[in-house]
Amino acid sequence: MSKVLLIEDDNQMRESIYEILEHRGYDVTSSENGRAGIEEAKKVVPDLIICDIMMPGIDGWQTIDIIRGIEKFENTPFIFLSAAPLVPNFRIGMNRGADDFIAKPFQSCELLDVIDRLLSKRIKLTQANNERMNDALNLFKKETVNNEKDYQESLNRAKIVQNGILPTVEKMKDMFQEHFLYYNPLQTISGDFYWTKEINGLKLIAVADCTGHGVPAALLSMACATVMNVACEMFEITSPAKALRKINELVVEFMRENYLEHDGDGMDVSFCSINQKDKTVTYSGAKRPLYFLPKHIKSLGDAEQNMRIHENGGGNKLVEFRGSSFSIGSNQFEIEEYSFSYEPGDNLYLLSDGYVSQFGGEHSKKFNSKNLKQLLLSIKGLDIEEQGVIVRNSFDLWKGEEEQTDDVTFIGITL
Repeated sequence: MSKVLLIEDDNQMRESIYEILEHRGYDVTSSENGRAGIEEAKKVVPDLIICDIMMPGIDGWQTIDIIRGIEKFENTPFIFLSAAPLVPNFRIGMNRGADDFIAKPFQSCELLDVIDRLLSKRIKLTQANNERMNDALNLFKKETVNNEKDYQESLNRAKIVQNGILPTVEKMKDMFQEHFLYYNPLQTISGDFYWTKEINGLKLIAVADCTGHGVPAALLSMACATVMNVACEMFEITSPAKALRKINELVVEFMRENYLEHDGDGMDVSFCSINQKDKTVTYSGAKRPLYFLPKHIKSLGDAEQNMRIHENGGGNKLVEFRGSSFSIGSNQFEIEEYSFSYEPGDNLYLLSDGYVSQFGGEHSKKFNSKNLKQLLLSIKGLDIEEQGVIVRNSFDLWKGEEEQTDDVTFIGITL
């Protein structure tokens, strides 16, 4: 899911654009002025920035000058919004490093088309750079490794080691008798992992997505899985929020003690504790949501403050619980948890962002969270294994001839 930072001082305009982008499936963060926007950019590292020009304090011109002066934002797509005259401001904005300029008032489709185009261009450039890096890596491998077979065998051995951190098929079946698991690494080894434990009669499950993919992400995933075991087993933590706080504390401490640079590196995770005796689920998420597909919508108590209900034309309803805006590995980390009751036969879904980030379809766009919600609503009432087949097939159908974009992990559970 692409991250968009919106910097706009007009509250009504900011909220309107926020809703448009969120409905499109983007992970949106907003700031009310240039100074706050710059600090927010350093924290969330957005994939694209939208910025007003006329703002108190640091205006849009100063904001882009500062943003472009930060190395990691040199090539981040930047869009100016302004009610000022288009022609002179367009040239000034482009000279300062903007990628596009949209005059107010504008149509939502105009804004979305520009964002989609810039993000698609950035991803293609990133893929091209990755291909060049891979070409260089392949040349290096030819010079340092006897042959490609040896290299692939090394990756296959690494995969065996990495799979050791994952629950076995038997373990997953024992923990959740009715479930599906779609685990599809981009490369031989993965930055995604899934995890489950039973502690004091509570069944814990998490799906985690570590930064990037391939070898670096796989190494990070193994470190984070180890920390997750330590947090829950050694400290006997069963509260998802407390567990994620402890995991974040241990990861940050590990990085600091080993003098490791981890700017932008981290882990997004959806974490649940299931109490089968009381028939309750407690959820906490670090930038990852939880989807709940109940047979019947009912009061969900304090969890209602963090949920959204989506429905289709058939009257089916899907509950989405949103995660916090912090990843594991953040020096500043805030997170909450929410508990709700379930009935036998209700379904839970945890997933990394690889599924919704996949490019494909008729216009080579991301699958996005809107299509995901409609997919989940369409499979309500089906056996969970049948749902898993549809989830896999839908991904392959959408991807078509496109290259896979990211690691994919998707778990569905019938409670």
